[in-house]
Amino acid sequence: MYSFENDNLSIIPMDFNVFFCSAKKYKKNIRYSKECVVSEIFFDELENFISESNKESISIDMKNVVSCPKHLFRRLNIYNKRLIFFNVESEKIKQLLIEELEKLTWLRNSVACYSDKDNYMVERLVDVECIGARKQEEYRIIKSVVNSHDGHIQLLDSSGLYSNCYVDIKKLFANVEKYYFIIFSLAEKLYNFGDHIDAFISSSKNGAILANILGGLLDVKEVHLIGVGPKYSMELGDSVECIKKGKRYVYIFDFMCTGTELKIVSALINSKKAYLPYAAGIAKYKKDADFHLVNKLVVLADTKDMEIDYKIAGAREDIVMQKR
Repeated sequence: MYSFENDNLSIIPMDFNVFFCSAKKYKKNIRYSKECVVSEIFFDELENFISESNKESISIDMKNVVSCPKHLFRRLNIYNKRLIFFNVESEKIKQLLIEELEKLTWLRNSVACYSDKDNYMVERLVDVECIGARKQEEYRIIKSVVNSHDGHIQLLDSSGLYSNCYVDIKKLFANVEKYYFIIFSLAEKLYNFGDHIDAFISSSKNGAILANILGGLLDVKEVHLIGVGPKYSMELGDSVECIKKGKRYVYIFDFMCTGTELKIVSALINSKKAYLPYAAGIAKYKKDADFHLVNKLVVLADTKDMEIDYKIAGAREDIVMQKR
């Protein structure tokens, strides 16, 4: 069970856990859905986690949960003094909680807990610890793959520039749960665009991996452009021919440094009289990277969010000068 852990609190994101449970079972045949359906088998895992936890409170994030078999919540009555439910958005789920959990009280329309709990303390816990837990988890995961502590100046292959930070994306791929959490978060952002998209487009190896996985989750085709970057060549081969007039594309990247590749991709798509309304990725490291090339550029985090003193320059000695 994937949870966000604080001193005396566990926070369980139900929709991600249901997704991850499905991903482990079906692997290549999984889809992202905004509507989370809880199964009895998954509920067994949830109950087992709660029964073995020694935390004072367990907060269950019901975001996007729209369906659950009847009578399952009754099994949680023996733990209800420790439980808090928040982000209860579905009226159907709300009614199940009301019918099946004893002494349940609603502090707000979407927050419920055991009636003997201190209401003020519960509301404060939800506001301070629970509401922002997903975003904080994204920051922790992303920051963990950025090496900025050894002082070694790196040449960034994606841009040809130098930096005081090195992004080790392999660390992210190595931890399956954390990797899927990032993928899940990105899939949600892409889903929320709402508009019809004909294909995801990428220009780096890591971007291509992300586009391929996200394309599978959201049933969207992918196009990978070879040769875009500091060593950019017009000899892009057949991949450019995959860009069709009038079609809508989303640029997918992992970590964006200066946005050079986005500019090149945007120019290529415009030359084919197609559209690039959106771009999405894990993080961007340029504080002013709010590009006018797309209507919307979304990332899970940027430099200021992670409090990383990220610097880039055209020459190694310029980084040294900035550090003084």
